[in-house]
Amino acid sequence: MAHEEIQIIEAQEETELKGVELLANFFDADGATAIPKPNIADMLTKQTLMEIGKNVINGYEADLDSMSDWADYVEIGMKLVKQEKNAKSTPWDGAANFKSPTLMQAALKFSDRASTELLRQEDILKTTVIGKDLNGEKAKQAERVAEYSNFQLNVEMDEWRDEHEKLLYKIPYDGTVFKKTFFDFRLGRPVSNVITYPDFVVSNTLDSISRLRRFSETIELSENEVTERKRQGIWSDVELSLGTSEATKEQETEAEADKMTTFIEQQGYFDLDGDGYEEPYTFVVDKNSQTVVRIIARFELSDVLIKNKSSKVSSKLSESIGGSLKDFEVVRVKAVSTITKYGFLRDPEGGFLDVGYSYILGALTNSINATTNQLVDAGTLANRQGGWLAKGFSRKMGNSSFKPGEWKQTGISAQDLQTGVVPLPIREPSGTLFSLMQYMISSSQELSASADLTQALGANAPATTTLALVQEQQQSAGAIILRIYRAMSSEFKKLFIINSKFLDPEEYQEVLDDPEANFENDFNVKAVNIIPIANPEISSKIQRIQQAQAELSQVELVSLAGGDIRVIVKNFYEAIGAQNIDEIFPDLGPQEQLQKLLSENPDLAEMLAGETERMDLIAASEADKIEREQEREDLKVAMGADKTQSDIDINNRKLEQSIDKDDADFAFRLTELEQAVGKDLNAEVQSNMLIFDPATGEFE
Repeated sequence: MAHEEIQIIEAQEETELKGVELLANFFDADGATAIPKPNIADMLTKQTLMEIGKNVINGYEADLDSMSDWADYVEIGMKLVKQEKNAKSTPWDGAANFKSPTLMQAALKFSDRASTELLRQEDILKTTVIGKDLNGEKAKQAERVAEYSNFQLNVEMDEWRDEHEKLLYKIPYDGTVFKKTFFDFRLGRPVSNVITYPDFVVSNTLDSISRLRRFSETIELSENEVTERKRQGIWSDVELSLGTSEATKEQETEAEADKMTTFIEQQGYFDLDGDGYEEPYTFVVDKNSQTVVRIIARFELSDVLIKNKSSKVSSKLSESIGGSLKDFEVVRVKAVSTITKYGFLRDPEGGFLDVGYSYILGALTNSINATTNQLVDAGTLANRQGGWLAKGFSRKMGNSSFKPGEWKQTGISAQDLQTGVVPLPIREPSGTLFSLMQYMISSSQELSASADLTQALGANAPATTTLALVQEQQQSAGAIILRIYRAMSSEFKKLFIINSKFLDPEEYQEVLDDPEANFENDFNVKAVNIIPIANPEISSKIQRIQQAQAELSQVELVSLAGGDIRVIVKNFYEAIGAQNIDEIFPDLGPQEQLQKLLSENPDLAEMLAGETERMDLIAASEADKIEREQEREDLKVAMGADKTQSDIDINNRKLEQSIDKDDADFAFRLTELEQAVGKDLNAEVQSNMLIFDPATGEFE
């Protein structure tokens, strides 16, 4: 749409509210439960929307210009990766046009390794407890959060794994990839989309993501998709310049229904309430016409700090909803972060955008290509040869092309043939040039940590030497994987916060099937932390096996300390890639373990029966003692005052002798039984990691 055509768009009725009152009006409901209205653009005037549209496009173009050098490296890298089929026309038609696969090899090796290490398990994330957990409640919360979050990533957000693999494939080429994590009200669930170049535009002059004030994403939509958003009420129903994307312009014959329109979705700032302080919003603008179709608040009421102008007392806007806000002013607005930056290697020139193999290997790959093509072309000239023929030779000589082993007759004398043919002074391919090419290939492999270790190892190299070389080679890649791990942690924290705000309580309980599951308590950012399940310190299968073997060597020590050696053995099986771990290590409770143990060990069952008899004897003895003590007290009372003290003493001695004899008989029987059962019981029980509690007579 032409700029002047914007003037005819009917103006929306601008609200009379200003300042804090206007910000509060951008939300539905009250207090902590408030959610941003789906489109506050409908609340603004035509003039305000024109200013916003112009501001968005100007910011987009300024950021795009700051990315120009970085973008050049990325685009050159992509050209180097493409294996063109057409031969070059210089220095002659059909000249060699070799493209070294060095860059692609390095990128594929890294992406395969990163994907294996970060996504190799079915569960993607885990949780840890923050602070002390005296009653174990935080641990239970953390376990429930981990179970539900993994369900989300693997089932509800079924596109997540594919999207993340796409990220891991793209990042070694470009160096920087972004993810946008948000709650999609149309789908009713969280979404985490990958944004790759050239679909993102951001200022390359920043020093950290925390200072990011503007992030733009280009979105191509069909007319149908635009109509859907209008009818759903999340976009303003305004006239747009549909079918004006660059892709559409290049495809003039495209069907009308398939024509695409380019929109800019920008997370930026604008002073909508007119108080001189810019608030964070997300804007959607038609790139061609600069028409604003959507604006949504990029903050929450609890993120707005306000102050009473007279009393100077500060509070959160969410706490002041319901009362008069005329005497308040905005102090600070904290933006909700939805963007996660995934970086490969920091730009040595200090730019915000990280660099990939396109930057690191681009120049080397170009040199390898040029050198290889020179060698191939030199070989072609040497094999096919050429030169000058004396006048009239072509007519007399005939066809000068030869097949292997072919001999031809000619009407030219031997002397004339020798003197009339002058070959070009062509040399064989240069050995120095070949050595140079080999050096450049070796250098590129070292830079990408993809060198062939077989060249550095002999046939009988010790295992320790091999492992040391592998570890040294993987250090750089391990550092990059660690950075990706940290970015994943940041993404998962955003998912955690989204769940704490939008998760359906009934769905949470239904998925977990746990009556104690309460998402308001469980998704507490001060109690539970969420991180990737991958170990960033271990970046290869060899390293995992090494660590598992080291743990396995300490099994005896762990057992003596009362630890659970099953965990160590299970870790080893996981490290070597065992597929039936659940069958090898079934999750049995104490009583189930006891029953399984007794069924597999009849001798142990017999010993346990003896142990039960021993406990019964002890219980009977205690009961007898109580009964005899009571008889003694009753006797004393019955004897009364009519008995002499001597008589009382005599009767007491008789009773004590009787008790002593009963105790001696019981002790003898108990000793015999204990000797029969012996220490074998405890040893057998301990070897199966069960603890017998004499107080209860049960195994734990």
